[in-house]
Amino acid sequence: LSLHSGSDKLSIYEALARATGGLFHVKTAGTSYLEALRVVARHDETLFRRIIDFARGRIDVDRTTYHISVTVDSVPAPAEIADRDRLELVYLGSWSALHADRPGAACGFVNPGRQILHCTFGSVLTDEALGTAVHELLKAEAETHRQVLAEHFGHHLAALRRGL
Repeated sequence: LSLHSGSDKLSIYEALARATGGLFHVKTAGTSYLEALRVVARHDETLFRRIIDFARGRIDVDRTTYHISVTVDSVPAPAEIADRDRLELVYLGSWSALHADRPGAACGFVNPGRQILHCTFGSVLTDEALGTAVHELLKAEAETHRQVLAEHFGHHLAALRRGL
């Protein structure tokens, strides 16, 4: 059985693992992209802000292939958020904040900023300037990228293991 990650809504992972006896595939490409943007946010704030502005301008076109109700009005524009850490939290969320809000819950991200970035990933990566800049930054910051993905996949694997 194959499951789209659904923006890391890990609450269903235990049931998936149990129902399939461990014979499953979980697609994480979109959320892995979002974690790559976390690396961008931490190492090139200007590029991260450019990506958010671009995504906000593309969401009405790119959302047609998703079932979401998010609008750009549901999240502040980057210019309204001065603090880099706050910008990352608003647009990408954090595992620690999720678990602080719902201790012990196998939950996932539902924040509108993350949804906007998720739905526009194809447009960002195919934009010559932005796509190239993201790729180059990830190569330059490979260790941060590895650490961010290790945390991300650690949460996925832990939720899946609970069902086995």
